[in-house]
Amino acid sequence: MTPRPALLPEADVLVLGAGLAGLAAARAALEASPGSVVAVAAPGDGPSGSSFANIHDRLGLHAPATAAERQDFCREALTLGRPGVVREDLVKILSQEALDHRHGLEALGVSFVRDDGGAVRLFPACFSPRSRRAAVFYDLAHASRCLAGRVTALGGRLAPGLTAVSLLQESPGARVLGALCEDAAGGLHVWPARAVVAAMGGPASLFLHNQAGRGGTGTGHGILAGAGAVMANTAYLQWMWARLPDRAFWPVWSLLGDAASLLDRRGHPVPLPDTVRAAAASRAEHCPLGHGLADAALDRFVLGQTGEMGVAVIRASSPGQSGESFRVALMAHAGNGGAVIDGHGRTTVPGLFAAGECATGMHGANRLGGAMVAACLVFGARAGKAAATDTAAARDTLPGVVARCVHEHHRNLRQRAATRRFLAHALQRYGLPRDDGRDQKLVKSLADRRRTISDTQSVRMIDSALTFALGGC
Repeated sequence: MTPRPALLPEADVLVLGAGLAGLAAARAALEASPGSVVAVAAPGDGPSGSSFANIHDRLGLHAPATAAERQDFCREALTLGRPGVVREDLVKILSQEALDHRHGLEALGVSFVRDDGGAVRLFPACFSPRSRRAAVFYDLAHASRCLAGRVTALGGRLAPGLTAVSLLQESPGARVLGALCEDAAGGLHVWPARAVVAAMGGPASLFLHNQAGRGGTGTGHGILAGAGAVMANTAYLQWMWARLPDRAFWPVWSLLGDAASLLDRRGHPVPLPDTVRAAAASRAEHCPLGHGLADAALDRFVLGQTGEMGVAVIRASSPGQSGESFRVALMAHAGNGGAVIDGHGRTTVPGLFAAGECATGMHGANRLGGAMVAACLVFGARAGKAAATDTAAARDTLPGVVARCVHEHHRNLRQRAATRRFLAHALQRYGLPRDDGRDQKLVKSLADRRRTISDTQSVRMIDSALTFALGGC
């Protein structure tokens, strides 16, 4: 017999995710509508996800300060966005409001890198090496506490230990009435809400080799797609080369000089073709692989020498390390895709908003370094503010919706663990950005697997992987 789910008090705004985007949304909702019931549900307690639990313990925030800088930002972002879907109106909003949000973090006491005079130090950014528009903040656990403390001071409720498994609605595309969540013991919780902000992150954690922060479920895109939201750019993950097993960043462009050499599967050095060297001349200007850029020829050449799971062997040639060999892999770092939103974070589904790696349009195939942090703050706040004024929920349909969602949720932790293992290897085997037609094999393997599972969370993981494999455009 299926246990009766716990019914939680109705929220005016329910935020799914306690990263930078989620906390920005909750704060903005409370400031826009004092006294409203705003709750934040997240799988874990404390810093988590790409925002606050990344392995570098620092984040770049791209925030142009002058009209000329904003113009340059827009031009660069729109150019980089191709061949993905990128909207000029969203990019313009991002350029205009990022600086105010940086100042807001400073006012909260977030720790920024500063120069000798005490001013926030500005850095160049990936894909924008000649600019000086990005600030860097660190001690991310402290930053998380600063934002979470502001939310609770305004009367918001933080609810760690609850993972969203589906959205409550009569049918895909119908108004969202809240969320069905699961606790660590597998118990179900029905959380009615007048509006929901999805800030659950992207699918990077589903890959075997990834740099996603702890606590990410990888199911955000699947939940949004299952709810009927129009998705875009989901095929465009941000990929970073990193050493194994510590996942420390590795500059692939070191192969262009004398610092390192690529080995084939028999341990013999592989010379870089002149055509690859010529195409990769600008590769050192950005850490992630550049979708659609000529210098991605270097990344693809190295991928051509990897094994089935995408691991390459490198021999160091620098002084003091000559002859040392180590393994590297192209790791899923973060997503540029998600639900298509308008300037206020609204998705195409009534009552559903999205921000962070759950949303897209302000980024396309690639994004400027530090632009995702800016987007989390800017569109997280916009989504929270708009959600706080969205009060048109139809409550009379909720009992039937809850009964159906609970019926569909068959708890099976063993199946879930097996699904995650399957995805980790399937995505790593077929989902790397190689030019060898593997995408159709990935779609088939995912679709075949989906037909064999019943656990809702497992289905959402598969759906997130499918949105990546199919491109979402």
